[in-house]
Amino acid sequence: MSIQQYQFKNIKIDILLNFTQLQPKQVQIQMSYKDSTEQIYKITQNSFDLQKQQNQWITNYKAVFQFHKFQCYHLDISINENVSVGSIQFQLGELLQKGTLVKTNNHFTINLEAVLLQKGTLLFQHWAAEKLLNTDGIFGKSDPFLKFYQWDDDQWNLVYVTEYIQNNLNPTWNSFSIDMGLLNFYDEYKKFKIECFDHSDKNPPNHKYIGSIELSYFDILQSPNKKFELSNPNHKFCGILKQLSIQIKQKDNFYTWLQNKQIQTLIFMEFSKSSYNLHQTKSYDQLNIFQQILIIIGPILIQYNKQNTASLYGFGGNIHENNEEFFQISNQQNGIQQICHDYSNCRKYIPIQNNIQITPCLFEIIKQTEIFKPNFTIGIILIQNQIQDVDKFKQFLENQLILPTIIIFITLEENFVEIHNIVNNDLNLSKVKSIQLKQSDVQGIHQIKDEILQMISNEIEQFYGLN
Repeated sequence: MSIQQYQFKNIKIDILLNFTQLQPKQVQIQMSYKDSTEQIYKITQNSFDLQKQQNQWITNYKAVFQFHKFQCYHLDISINENVSVGSIQFQLGELLQKGTLVKTNNHFTINLEAVLLQKGTLLFQHWAAEKLLNTDGIFGKSDPFLKFYQWDDDQWNLVYVTEYIQNNLNPTWNSFSIDMGLLNFYDEYKKFKIECFDHSDKNPPNHKYIGSIELSYFDILQSPNKKFELSNPNHKFCGILKQLSIQIKQKDNFYTWLQNKQIQTLIFMEFSKSSYNLHQTKSYDQLNIFQQILIIIGPILIQYNKQNTASLYGFGGNIHENNEEFFQISNQQNGIQQICHDYSNCRKYIPIQNNIQITPCLFEIIKQTEIFKPNFTIGIILIQNQIQDVDKFKQFLENQLILPTIIIFITLEENFVEIHNIVNNDLNLSKVKSIQLKQSDVQGIHQIKDEILQMISNEIEQFYGLN
């Protein structure tokens, strides 16, 4: 399942709040998120009260969202009668990576802990039924199927539907698996619901209700005969469900792999005569295209890094007057804010040339992967001009890359075809990619952001054999 299709329904964020001086009688929190394509925070739900335990205020929040779509979260803290005492922001990826974040302001300290319940723990199940209610009358028999629901403390959410068995009041359905996170938030005592229906072929369908039951994984384990009677308010008896087999198996996926892994990010940007104007700004408070890329795409890439850091390099120019093919602008100990600061300082002083040699950049990505041995390396190359070392570039791609890495060229429209034709190499088709920035503005960057993340997740899943 790809990263864009996957939807979490089982991340629990535990909130622990300590006030430094205030002694409120009541505390509320409102959580909101910011879509990656918008600037405005959207409220996930109305304010909810925290419970006081000694001098701490505690609650937890079960989040339902797409992992990459809702990047940034916002918590607004109010006391007593909706008196705001401040707010904090956090990135979901960073919280999942570290497990715990601590945020402070003048009034409070807040600890956030994220529990990823989607641990790749699959619950294999095989169900049958006996003596089901016949809703088709004397001329036929029910065509039963099952629906499985998760309770999120607010409503029942459908998570799985079996096939239907024709004309059978004692059916046996095919075995299947459900991730325990989806079914019960990885809580063996938390109940889920099973509903049994008689299938209808009508359009729209009019499935007839047979019965239902609420039970937990613990209830199933404790049952001696694994038989559970269905309930229907209109019928005294409507049938029995039988658990033929049940088994828990662990299966890694992209999200479980991400936790406690180290991902190295190296960004290379071109400094040449043709890209000179792209490094300029029209006014003091306006960002150029390179700054926008760093600010919009950078934080998402480094959120998978334990230290939230990356390295920034330049090529095509000559910062030290020693004819280097590339030069370092900001080292790997720096976060995006410091990287942007270093770039803003150095871009004014770099002598612009037209020595567009990209093969040394590629070898640097490979070298750092071999030296530092991260779990995965992401190399981003921002390029505007025509490549001068095409033959060396092609020779580089003739050797299959076997290290855990991906190299992505972000190009402008003029040179996309050239880059794309070169990287479209069967040996390294998944490891060296190109993507076109069709318009040099914020909208264009947002359009390629999700595509870049998809490329990265696909290669990680393929390299590590994740599902």
